[in-house]
Amino acid sequence: MLKRIKIENLALVENTELELGKGLSVLTGETGAGKSIIVTALSLALGGRAEREYIRTRADRCSIEATFDVTRTPTEYKKEHSDLIDQGELRIAREIARDGSSKLKINGKPATISRLKTATSPIAEILGQHANQMLMDENNHLDFLDHFAALDELKQLVSDSFYSWKETSAELASVTAKRDQMTGERELLLFQKNEIEKAQIVVGEEEQLLSERKILDSARALMASAEKVRDIIENEESSVSSLLSEAQKELDRMARVDTQLEKKVAELSEITYQVEDLRSYIERYGSSIMDDPGRIEEINLRLDELYNLKKKYGGSEQAILESLEMINQRLADTPPDINAFIDELTDKCRKLFEEYSHHALGLTDTRKKAAGYLQKLVVKELQELAIDNGGFEFQFIYEDDENGVLLDRRAVKPSANGLEQGRIMFSANPGEPLKSLVKTASGGEISRVLLALKSAEKKSHKLSHSLLVFDEVDSGIGGRTAARVGQKLKRLAAENQLLVITHLHQIARESDHHYVAEKTTGKNRRAVITVRKLDGSEKGRELSRMVALPDQP
Repeated sequence: MLKRIKIENLALVENTELELGKGLSVLTGETGAGKSIIVTALSLALGGRAEREYIRTRADRCSIEATFDVTRTPTEYKKEHSDLIDQGELRIAREIARDGSSKLKINGKPATISRLKTATSPIAEILGQHANQMLMDENNHLDFLDHFAALDELKQLVSDSFYSWKETSAELASVTAKRDQMTGERELLLFQKNEIEKAQIVVGEEEQLLSERKILDSARALMASAEKVRDIIENEESSVSSLLSEAQKELDRMARVDTQLEKKVAELSEITYQVEDLRSYIERYGSSIMDDPGRIEEINLRLDELYNLKKKYGGSEQAILESLEMINQRLADTPPDINAFIDELTDKCRKLFEEYSHHALGLTDTRKKAAGYLQKLVVKELQELAIDNGGFEFQFIYEDDENGVLLDRRAVKPSANGLEQGRIMFSANPGEPLKSLVKTASGGEISRVLLALKSAEKKSHKLSHSLLVFDEVDSGIGGRTAARVGQKLKRLAAENQLLVITHLHQIARESDHHYVAEKTTGKNRRAVITVRKLDGSEKGRELSRMVALPDQP
């Protein structure tokens, strides 16, 4: 229960302090009088986001102090937050500076925003237009059910097991892809090894083949030239051989006369022998040349093969052989036993999926049971809120997934939030079929459904004297319905402390404590918002103002 709240330099509030009591407290005031400032202050006290724009103009900082009486909270709560509770109180002090710094203390001890939210969420809750908007979004409907059923712990188990399973699945997919990559690389190496070995590369072969092809390409020209050279050497009429023979005879006669020429005779004999040897070689050479188009085709195919291998493996025959050596070395390396690791991950993934399925199915079963109970409570609450014979039902929605969790012989898609989505089905009129709340309910009906949900939640949790703040969630209603809502808030306040910001006199007249927000002109002609508690006569005048009646004496 909130005992007091003190606000300094927040927006137009200079300095105000409120003492709050048990039961139903209402806060009223003219439009623009600053009623929402109190909600902002409470939000900050509960861990809401701080903005420098909240600080009053010309002030360096703003502060909020809130004191909660937690003597009647459950034992579990007191044990969990025993380090923060002092003499049955939770005293929160929060300061926001214009330079962006902030301070937070709980009972004088520095604390984090996360710890503040954990400590205050079970004992205080603010419901404003944002809550109505959340109810108008079907994506939030399941959260209302989960909050009603207090499923945070079970949802955390589902979420943790889901992400553990997904993380292991991702690792399995990554390792499997790595294994497939390694297998592909090894298959490529084996193919390259076979390709090079099959080619039987010899350094210098390409040069020999090019030379041979050059000769084959000129075979007929070479054969003709060889024939011509042979004819020149051995032609009967004017061949080189016959001329040399004549010269030999004359030189022999000369040497018989002059012995000095004997040496030249010997030299000429050697020349004659060399010419004959040349003739014999040319004759053999001409006979050896083949005009073989088939061999040219063979050479061209082999040269193409060598060219392609050089292009793939380094640009030369030597580089191809070096590539083969490197390939053999890589193939000789022993690959890791990745298959065993994959088997281990597969088994782990299966077990984690089974664990997730167990928790998710348990969450589904709990949600279904809670939905049935919630339906009964809300229908009863709606009757007290002038929606007689109204209909309310929680519909579960599932998405098929052939690899999902088996639920009632149907494989459904898993998620971190469980197996289902939720949708509130509603009917405000007897005899009308249930339809989506979002598509059929009016603003006033949405407000009453929200109040019914919160009333049902409080009955389910049985947590007395927690603070509920309703910030104009009574929009869209009036007349008798507003009176019924006021009576309902009064009954809800019997077990919980309520602070209701309202513009409806039907609700305000049910209050145990009535506060009013007023905007006046203070020092230096600056606007100032003050909040004060009304006594009996002042309450009557405020109610008259709210219904636009003359002030009562």
